[in-house]
Amino acid sequence: MSRFADLDLSALPDLSSVGVLDFDAILEARLVELEAQLAEVMSATEVSEVMGLARNIAASPTRYLNEAAAARELYMSNQINVAIRSVFLSTARGSDLDQIGANRGVVRKSVDESDPDNIVLEDDETFRARIQLVMESYSPHGTQGSYVYWALDADDRVLDVVVYGPNDAVVPAILPAQPKMVVLNREGDGTAPAELLETVFGHCTADTRRPVADLLEVVSAQPIPYEITATLYVGSASSIDGVAAAAEVTAAAFVESRRTIGRKLYRTSLAAALSVDGVVDVVIASPAADIDVGPFEAPHCTNIALSVEVVAGGWRNV
Repeated sequence: MSRFADLDLSALPDLSSVGVLDFDAILEARLVELEAQLAEVMSATEVSEVMGLARNIAASPTRYLNEAAAARELYMSNQINVAIRSVFLSTARGSDLDQIGANRGVVRKSVDESDPDNIVLEDDETFRARIQLVMESYSPHGTQGSYVYWALDADDRVLDVVVYGPNDAVVPAILPAQPKMVVLNREGDGTAPAELLETVFGHCTADTRRPVADLLEVVSAQPIPYEITATLYVGSASSIDGVAAAAEVTAAAFVESRRTIGRKLYRTSLAAALSVDGVVDVVIASPAADIDVGPFEAPHCTNIALSVEVVAGGWRNV
């Protein structure tokens, strides 16, 4: 996705209307209410006997009933929290996010239709960013956000888009009214073929979508190949298989998240991604240094090779 400078939804404060879920607090509140109700119809001695059972005897029916009621109240409170989150762009998930998108005329894309019975759809975070960006498309003045939105809308193969103008410090400098759009292909190494560039250009240059004086140029992002080779050290041989499987998943997720135009790839971020549960140290052999990515480039991982070894010695490994 584009790093277009819009509001960071993840930085918003938590919703004040979402309640804190605490089973013990709910149970205690019910017991306090029970004690108050009993005090109106029973003597202090009788109330003490009943509350002693309710508070201290796990097998007491009174305890059972209050715990069951507290569990249902907790469940209902959680359902209310889920319902509240479902109506906000920053917190909605799944089909709720689809509904918010539909309200703004945006639908979730299909990113892989090779298997008709298992179509891969756009993930929530990418879809959320496009929904947020749609308001930019309403502008007739050729904003960066508008160009990015229409480029993403042009073809499902478009993974990332960056638009440069005269105010961006790129070389060669962008001339006024001659914006340059860089497109990253979802497929292969990220290189966009000519027909995809033509599709994006045609979609973005309709008279209703750009200023009439703009001379838009659409080019492909240039892939910067790299491979990941790393050794993960664990404290116990029994954890090797689990760590290896988890690290493969996180490594793949790391690679996918870094498939963006102009974003530098840091070895420290890779090491953090590979530090799954059970890993005590990570040694990265490749890439040997941080990978600088220019404004018209995007990183492309060609191979992932991970090995897991046991840290020998030490009483902590006994």
